[in-house]
Amino acid sequence: MLVVPGKKQKNPTITIKLNQMAKTEKLTAEELEVLINIIKQLNSVQSQIGGLELQKHDLLHTFAQVKTKLDEQQKELQEKYGDKVIDINTGELREPAKED
Repeated sequence: MLVVPGKKQKNPTITIKLNQMAKTEKLTAEELEVLINIIKQLNSVQSQIGGLELQKHDLLHTFAQVKTKLDEQQKELQEKYGDKVIDINTGELREPAKED
């Protein structure tokens, strides 16, 4: 029977297990070694993922800085040349296509 605090129950029972002196079971040395190696691999992979997340964070920060530089450069060029389309291969400026 499950005893729920705060609820009145008819004849609540409590089961107590007595500790008995029993032979301790153990993994074999080979099983323990395999388990330890798997846990080490898991920890290594988690560490590598953490390192990659740090690299990702740094790259996202660098990306934002470069994007800001591009935005600033585009603003300067727009102020100097007006609304133009730039051929990034030749540097030629063209009027933007007119929308219908």
